Amino acid sequence: TKAQAFRTSSMRKAKEMEAPSGEVTVIYTDVQGSTALWEACPSDMKKAQDIHDDIMRKCYTNHSGYEITTEGDAFNLAFQHPVDALAFALQAQLKLYKADWPAGILKQPDGKHEPGLKFKGFRVRFGMHHGPVTSRVHESTGRTVYSGEAVKISKCVEGLCHGGQILTTMETWKVVSGMAERCLGRPQILDCGEHLLYESKDANGAKQRHSARIMQLVPSELAFDFFEARGRRDVEADDGSKTYELKDSKAVAGRLFAPLISKRQLTTCFLNAPYENGKVTITFVYTIGLEDNPDTKPRNLVRMSKYVRKQLLKLSPPGYECQEDAGCWMLAFDRMSNAVKFGLALKAGLRDVRGLDGQCDRDAMFKVGILSGPFTSMGPHKTTGMADYFGPIVNRAARVASNCKPGQVCVGIPLANGVTADPPDFGREIIVKMEAVKKLKGISIDFAIFSCTKNAKIETPYR
Repeated sequence: TKAQAFRTSSMRKAKEMEAPSGEVTVIYTDVQGSTALWEACPSDMKKAQDIHDDIMRKCYTNHSGYEITTEGDAFNLAFQHPVDALAFALQAQLKLYKADWPAGILKQPDGKHEPGLKFKGFRVRFGMHHGPVTSRVHESTGRTVYSGEAVKISKCVEGLCHGGQILTTMETWKVVSGMAERCLGRPQILDCGEHLLYESKDANGAKQRHSARIMQLVPSELAFDFFEARGRRDVEADDGSKTYELKDSKAVAGRLFAPLISKRQLTTCFLNAPYENGKVTITFVYTIGLEDNPDTKPRNLVRMSKYVRKQLLKLSPPGYECQEDAGCWMLAFDRMSNAVKFGLALKAGLRDVRGLDGQCDRDAMFKVGILSGPFTSMGPHKTTGMADYFGPIVNRAARVASNCKPGQVCVGIPLANGVTADPPDFGREIIVKMEAVKKLKGISIDFAIFSCTKNAKIETPYR
């Protein structure tokens, strides 16, 4: 038949592919729930596996992939460049979703059609990593097989996956990110945070942890539009005045995944970014003084970044890092009191940070500006995959930080819609002082600016 001829042609082309060498992208795939599917509908499962295998081979052949081996429904593949590996995975996920699956498969939990999540048929996991490998020809199969850390990491990444998910490491994504729009069709990128992959022992028997920051890719056609689902939109009331409504996430279709199947998550990820009720506390942290030491600034910035991230993780829930640029951080918190606690702990703990080079005034190294309120939309940044917030709150919070004096932690209160300049109450541990009522640059309404300091009479560890 025509279908059999296609499969034979795909198999022949696949076997003729040249094996990659040197630095290679290794992919592991697997079908979620395949054992249960075989038990439930063996006849339809045979047809479904033929559909799956045909799609996989056509797609990796399109992108110069090399089939190392298969085991049941699991493929182990190699690509010379990660852009080809990711292009294969994205194309395969889309074709698997659009395939004509047997009726018996569509009746099973791991195969049913879920239009709201854009799942249909096999849910296939894709895990990959790019790095140096060693290779040899297998005695029995005659195929090139690979070994090395890149192989082990890619297998661990596949183990983090849910069905229908594509995961890779940050290192792999960095190689590709500049080519994403041109070569990958603008997939959605999501930062999944850093995860423990495996542990080993060094020559002295000491335990070593191996971790990686993980990125998720979703074909644009299957992606859940977070920007359309989260935040508030302006609407006009019956009397002509402006009001707002919360966006309805249930009206947005697309692939959503639970947290990764991880041994341990070591940092925050996109899913930890606050968004409930369309509100957030945005905080800007500006570093002062490091630019005065150009010879030591790069090393100091690395140490400061580690220090800021460590302080974020001490909160419950943790603070979220949206972006960092040369000693300037944009952060997000679930509430203003957590942001204030973070700012004061950041300032207090700086005296104990070791390894800062040059002369730095540690008491005046940070300016921290904090603002709470609604946001218009939020979703993953197209390159970093980290939470990106939009709306007046972002620029306003930056202006509050700019108006701080070095060493200050300040909150801004917009004086609109009947709001008065009353100091916020963060409890007895924190002293709040009015600094000014003023207009911030480019903003028409007045803001009350309050500085926050620790109450020296009360011992508070902020942990």
